[in-house]
Amino acid sequence: MKVFMGSFQSLNVIGRVGIFIGIAASVSGIIVFILWALWAIQYTFNETIPIIFIGFGLPVILGLVASFYGIIWLMYGVFVYSLPLSLYAAMTPSVLRFFLLVSLGYLASAILLTLDRKVRR
Repeated sequence: MKVFMGSFQSLNVIGRVGIFIGIAASVSGIIVFILWALWAIQYTFNETIPIIFIGFGLPVILGLVASFYGIIWLMYGVFVYSLPLSLYAAMTPSVLRFFLLVSLGYLASAILLTLDRKVRR
C-alpha cells in the first residue's frame, strides 16, 4: 500500500485522473462481468463460466492492478487484450455493450499516465 500511495503522490493531476479513470473502468468492468456471469449461470452450461472469466474477468483484474500501481505497459496490454471481445460484445443487444466503454477507459487511462510521465520528465 505504501508503494501505491508514494507513486500516487508523485503524480500530477493528469496522472491522478488517469488512475481514477482506470479504477472506474475496472470497477464498472467487474459489475458487467458479474451481471454476465449471473446470466450465464441461469441460461447456459457451467462450462462457459471459465471462458467468460478469461475473456472479461481477467482483463478487469489486470486493469485494476495496473491502475493501482500505475503500470502503463500493462494498461496498454489490457486494452489490446479486451478490445476484440468488447467490440464483439458491443454488437450484441445486452448490457455487455458497456464493456466497450470499459476497454476505452483503459486506453484513456494509459494515455493519461503516459502524458503524466512525459510531463514529469
